[in-house]
Amino acid sequence: MILVTKWFGAFLCDDGKVLRSSLFPKNPAEIAQRLDIMRKGGILAEEKALAGQTRKVVDKRLAEFGRTTKLDSSFIKPEDYGFTIAMYREATIVLAKQAVKASVGPDQHLGQAVRAHDDLVFSSNLLAERLREWYGLHFPEFEVVVPIEVFVKAILEHGSRDKILEALKLEMDSIGGDIEAEDLEAIRQHARPLLEMLVSREKLERYIESRMKHVAPNVAAIAGPVIGARMIMQAGSLMRLAQMPSGTVQLLGAEKAMFRHLKKGSKPPKHGTLFQHPLVHSAPLWQRGAIARAIAGKICLAARADAYTKNDISEILKDQLDKRVVEIKRQHAAPSKRRQESRPEGRRFDDRGRRPDRRPGGRDRRGRGPQGF
Repeated sequence: MILVTKWFGAFLCDDGKVLRSSLFPKNPAEIAQRLDIMRKGGILAEEKALAGQTRKVVDKRLAEFGRTTKLDSSFIKPEDYGFTIAMYREATIVLAKQAVKASVGPDQHLGQAVRAHDDLVFSSNLLAERLREWYGLHFPEFEVVVPIEVFVKAILEHGSRDKILEALKLEMDSIGGDIEAEDLEAIRQHARPLLEMLVSREKLERYIESRMKHVAPNVAAIAGPVIGARMIMQAGSLMRLAQMPSGTVQLLGAEKAMFRHLKKGSKPPKHGTLFQHPLVHSAPLWQRGAIARAIAGKICLAARADAYTKNDISEILKDQLDKRVVEIKRQHAAPSKRRQESRPEGRRFDDRGRRPDRRPGGRDRRGRGPQGF
């Protein structure tokens, strides 16, 4: 006899006939519960009740009860046992709702936090650029000597150039013009939301750092909290990041460049989001691909540890990564001859890994000289 499980019960069949059956309750929630157990690879009580009388099974999930075989079970119809398609539809709706609820976890909130952080960075940069240009009409030298947070707070708290110089005990001459009280008040109104954005951005970064220590501490240690959270968001979840090969992790965030390479034959990308990693963007151009590949490999191991074992292997991975980066820098201390020869018009890399873009005569391809004119 062969054990067959349908969405409405378990059946023992032989020669195209049902000999025994163990039906599910005629309740969509109960049916959904059993379908969920089957989806996760579990064994139902109805199947265990019939398993002692069978030597063959249809589902590989039940391989411990007998040899797996194939069987056309279309002769087992739900209508013959009092079940309807409407019951199955309601059960699948309940199952889908449960799956949606279960899919929302801490990594999904981290993804939304990263998107919110990017929005704040973009908006605050726009407001800061306008504030610098606007207040620069009155005091253009001030933005050079202080960071943006101090710059905004000083404008809000003190306002005019003379008061700022007095409050911060600065001594400098300024070529800025005088400003009317009405104009200064308008500038301060513009600076107020910018300060709120900067404060919110700092709080959000602390939140991402704190949550990453609980959700993916190994990934945070290798990639950094913000970059790690962004890669989890781009992958879809921590579990999906853990299941990706290192080559895919290396190119997360560079999908457009990859498709352009596949479609138009342009140069393939060497990194995506990993370009923001300090080890990558501070390295010379000819070393970035190898370093990004090494980091991606360690991120894969870190994600798998965070998703499956929950073991802290961050120190081991960081030590291995540091050794690998040192080895890469030793092996690729200078660009290869092939890379040098591939540069048009004999262009070479300078000592800092930059590519001079100068044509003969000291002009670049836009016709600008050494000073940009």
